[in-house]
Amino acid sequence: MSTLNIEGSEQSEVSPVVAHYVRRPGEEPATQPTPIRAKQRMKYGQIVSALIVAVLLSMFTASQAGNANMEWGVAAQFMFHPVILGGVGVTIQLSVLAMLISIVLAFVIALMIQSQNQVASVIGRGYVWFFRGVPMLVQVLLWYNLAVLFPTIFGYSTNSLISGFSAGLIALSLAESGYMAEVIRGGMLSVPAGQMDAGMSLGLTRGEALRKIVLPQSIRVIIPPTGNQFIGMLKATSLVSVIGGSDLLTRAQLVYGQNFKILPLLIVAVLWYLILVTVASIGQHFLEKHFNVSQSGSRQARRKKQRPATTSVAVAVSGGTA
Repeated sequence: MSTLNIEGSEQSEVSPVVAHYVRRPGEEPATQPTPIRAKQRMKYGQIVSALIVAVLLSMFTASQAGNANMEWGVAAQFMFHPVILGGVGVTIQLSVLAMLISIVLAFVIALMIQSQNQVASVIGRGYVWFFRGVPMLVQVLLWYNLAVLFPTIFGYSTNSLISGFSAGLIALSLAESGYMAEVIRGGMLSVPAGQMDAGMSLGLTRGEALRKIVLPQSIRVIIPPTGNQFIGMLKATSLVSVIGGSDLLTRAQLVYGQNFKILPLLIVAVLWYLILVTVASIGQHFLEKHFNVSQSGSRQARRKKQRPATTSVAVAVSGGTA
């Protein structure tokens, strides 16, 4: 663009030049001797609510601690009784075995649902529909009374094969597998479909791409709901008490059926369930931290921290050349 000056000659308009400041030696800013620490504002709402909760909790604890009907001495007497500890062991066995069996079944069902074979997909969806739809307590009763439909199985008496423990294990495993199938399927769907296509384009089979690409990425999505399902399984084992499954609640009922100390024995069962759930929750926390990339203590985060050190060592060995 050009402009006309006073004499009438044309003069070109030049854009102004922006001067950049160049710091000279000795003009460096002063360093801060100590780091700046921002002072946090007092959170009065949290303090007041915490005090209210603490007062109410202390009042409730004091009222129950002095309640003669609670019979804390009886609860302390049976807390580590061999009968109760045996029930705790059975509860742990039921929970762990049922969870392992359900995960294996759920993985197969999830693959069937996502299969391109329509018959397998329909069977998988029907499996999930049935075992998620029937209440778990009803399934426990059905498996325990299987002898009504099949008096013998492979020439053996059904009543001798299906005990309270085995009926509870079968019912819990099948019912839980219906939920876990959806958990695993959701974790697999969280991985973009292009990951599978990219693996197959590199020469991997569908099974190898699933094992080496999809599952490692989906496991961090699967673990949190799986831990939640396991905690639910710990509590669901109490359902086998209706068929005498020898679990924690069954043993507590057996004891208070003899000494009529119902409330203290139920308190013992509550405390043990809380202990088991707490241990499972702690294990879930560390397992999630191990597989979660975004957390500092995870395995992937530790590997990322080690990579720059490895690169610097390689550069030093090569003489500083890239």
